[in-house]
Order: sequence, then structure tokens, then C-alpha cells
Amino acid sequence: MAYEAFRERPAKSLNIETLKKIHLFEDLSEQEIKAALEYMSLREFKKNEYLFFEEEGEPGIYILLDGLIKLIKETHDARSVIVRLVFPGDVFGWIEWGKRTPKNTYTAKAVTPSKTLYISNKDFINLAIKHPSIAIKMTCEATAILMQTYETLKSIAGGKVEERIAKVLLDIADRIGKIQDDVIIIDAPLTRMDIAEMTGTTVETTIRTLSKWKKMGIINTDRGYIEILKRRELEKLAI
Repeated sequence: MAYEAFRERPAKSLNIETLKKIHLFEDLSEQEIKAALEYMSLREFKKNEYLFFEEEGEPGIYILLDGLIKLIKETHDARSVIVRLVFPGDVFGWIEWGKRTPKNTYTAKAVTPSKTLYISNKDFINLAIKHPSIAIKMTCEATAILMQTYETLKSIAGGKVEERIAKVLLDIADRIGKIQDDVIIIDAPLTRMDIAEMTGTTVETTIRTLSKWKKMGIINTDRGYIEILKRRELEKLAI
């Protein structure tokens, strides 16, 4: 099982003000957040620990509080593709209504030590009955992630490799990039293998592409993370 090693405890003790900084909770009152936490637990995962596996995971919703999670999909030709990186505040997972099960499920793995809120399928349905506005927000967020898996697989099927890598770097930059002296810093533990799996290419091709862009002065990788030096040039490559 994927869940044997994780640590779990009640979520009631979490700081409400901290939670209100998360997009999902920002419009909710303190009373609504406390009501939602009654149905949730706090789960902590070690680096490289799996949260669940594709086709084996129990339905439920996760909200990442801290860390980094990658969502992995196996393709028809047995390749692993990272369909999305989950950053703090993101919602992922799925819910089953009756016997209807989403087809676009995936494997979830912790890239770094990670902390999540978790609500089971059963508890989510109970939450939806008593607090429908909260449940609707969670459903919309999780559904967006599932749709992203489909869009990612479609994009990998076509387009040039440089275009796909550029789009991935720009997407990550838009989500977590920090601007310092006109340089966009992507301070995340992403390996060349991760980028390759996010773009459906080989590690060798990824290394060659990034090295080429480094020589062109578009990016820098000397500091152990990726810096985008010329965003406009990267945007031209993504078209």
C-alpha cells in the first residue's frame, strides 16, 4: 500500500489565519474553516514517499500545505509523465459519486517532505451535505487538476521539444517564480529527469536544450536552480 508510512493526526489544531492564506479558504469565515476541518485529517509524507498509486488510490481530496508533490501518469507505451507539480495551496485527488469513477487518475509522490490536509470520499459527501459552498470549491479545484492531466498528455503528443520545455518553465515561473533584479528565480528541487517527464522527452534531450539556452543567455542553472534571464526569448520558443 502507498499509505503505510505516512503520519496522520486531526486537523482541528491548525492555525486558522495560516489557512486563510490558502486560495481555497480565503473567502471562508473562521466558522466555515473550523467546520471543514472537522472532516479533515493532517497527513505528512517523507521525501520520495508515495501518497497513492494510479488505479489503486482511494478516492478523496488532498490540499497541499507545505512541500512539493508530483502527479504522475503512465502512458500507453509505459512511459512515466509528470502531468502536474502540486505546490502549497493546490488541491488534488478525486471524488466518486455513486459508481462513477474519473478516468484521469494518477500517481502522487512527494518530491520533498510534504504536509497535506486530507478528506475521505465519505467525509467529503457529508461535508457537501452540510456545507455545500466549501465542497463546491474543493470539487472545482480538484477537477481542474484532473483536466490538466488530460491537457498535458495532449500537449506532449504534439509540438516541438523546445516548445514543450519552454512552456513548462514558464508555467512553473508563473506559479512560484520570484523576481529579483529582473531575473525570475525558480527555487524548486527539479531535476533534469523531472523536466523530461513533464515534457515527454529524454533526459539527454532536456540537458542539451537547457545547455543551449544557457549558452544563449536565456536561462542560468549555475546556482542549483533555474533562473530565467530573458523571459521574452523563452516565450518566443513556447509559441
